[in-house]
Amino acid sequence: MGENVCGVCQKKEAEWKCSVCGVALCSECVREVQMENPGQKVLGVQTSPLKSAVRKQKVCEKCLKEVDFID
Repeated sequence: MGENVCGVCQKKEAEWKCSVCGVALCSECVREVQMENPGQKVLGVQTSPLKSAVRKQKVCEKCLKEVDFID
């Protein structure tokens, strides 16, 4: 049981890992960062239906405050 517990709150079962530091996260402690790729849009219109212009990352609260999410 101890290996699948959230690394932040230490109470709930972990469902994700932080994409920056790798700590296990539960559904309440996870934060989602959305980043737009400017190369996938022209005049605000998405250029490719196959490749998403928005990239999502699941991160912890600590990394959300400390890391600059700029490509």
